[in-house]
Amino acid sequence: RLDRQPYDPFDKPPCRGCSSYLTEPYIKCAECGPSPFLLCLQCFTRGFEYKKHESDHKYEIMTSDFPVLEPGWTAQEEMALLEAVMDCGFGNWQDVAYQMRTKTKEECESHYMKNFINNPLFSSTLLSLRKTKDSRFAEGAIPFKRQYPHYLPSSFLSLLMLQENEDTTKSAK
Repeated sequence: RLDRQPYDPFDKPPCRGCSSYLTEPYIKCAECGPSPFLLCLQCFTRGFEYKKHESDHKYEIMTSDFPVLEPGWTAQEEMALLEAVMDCGFGNWQDVAYQMRTKTKEECESHYMKNFINNPLFSSTLLSLRKTKDSRFAEGAIPFKRQYPHYLPSSFLSLLMLQENEDTTKSAK
């Protein structure tokens, strides 16, 4: 999915006033609903009204252009980083950076490792989630998955394992 742009303006519905695609920041009416009533800044400043929406309604400024975990990384970039890691795979920092387009591979790796892998807040959350997942087997059988190592048939280690297996089979007879 590297061909997809990380900040696609078509992901958001159009402005209810002029039908242009919304770019941040934009306005969300806090009183109209249940579907969100969204306006671009130009229509908001002109006092656009439509059906039940009035220009004096309370509103929210919608933007993700602010730091969340550390300065220099906006909320929008945090979301793009997480999406890029899911798309490209953990450790593929060159592809992650290419998809993000705003950070280098070193910046992506450093930020991800610091804030999502080595962060005690997230690691304790992941640990509690793992315990919850494992607790569902407390009353019943615990699933057992046997994982066999994969060795190339021509490798020295596989020949040793094959020899050991043959010796065990001969001694059992």
